[in-house]
Amino acid sequence: MKICIDPGHGGKDPGAIGPTGLKEKDITLAVAKKLQQKLSSIAKVTLTREVDESRDLWERSSLANSIGADYFISIHCNSAANQTANGTETLIYKTGGKAEKLAAKVQEKVVRALGTSDRGIKTRPDLHVLARTNMPAILVELAFISNPNEEKLLSNSTYQQKAAHALAEGIANYLGIKLEEDNEKVELTKVIYKEYEMEGFIKSGKTYVEVRKLCEAFGKKVDWNSQKKIVEVKD
Repeated sequence: MKICIDPGHGGKDPGAIGPTGLKEKDITLAVAKKLQQKLSSIAKVTLTREVDESRDLWERSSLANSIGADYFISIHCNSAANQTANGTETLIYKTGGKAEKLAAKVQEKVVRALGTSDRGIKTRPDLHVLARTNMPAILVELAFISNPNEEKLLSNSTYQQKAAHALAEGIANYLGIKLEEDNEKVELTKVIYKEYEMEGFIKSGKTYVEVRKLCEAFGKKVDWNSQKKIVEVKD
């Protein structure tokens, strides 16, 4: 299984810019990298860009076609002149095909995970990456970067992680494949935590998963805040 993930914009093209200056290109790349990690157990994943660099539309579609990708997932943030515009939508080239079925699964998971309003699935045959890719292709508009509330959410790493996980779940659900549990493999990202002293032992430089397992070994339950900082340890 080969999946091509396309982080929208990049380099000289910042994409849409939010009220506080948040750039779409940064959000799409962050989510794309997280999604790549989550899909690595079920597919060979290629990104159209791995750093903040320019990639024109032909380069993106040509890369996906040249590697024989089975699916193409483009990640974007929406924008509108009206700052109250909000929600998630998924774009496809036309209805009635595999792309529409994939889009339905992804849209459902993302809306549920992010708590955004459901703007549905829309056809956009004018979009190059949907029209010029040889495989089923979808373009996901996660949320409106032009909306101050959604911009704030998009800038949050935990929210980005939720978005990536929802995208992965939608893709896996469509494929009929079960993702590996986050606490087993997919989420072994090297997030370094400050030292925590609990019940006489120190957890230093451990990942979230490692700390959780260590606490469980000592028969403890850990409550975390949104930054995965330890809030409480109890039996």
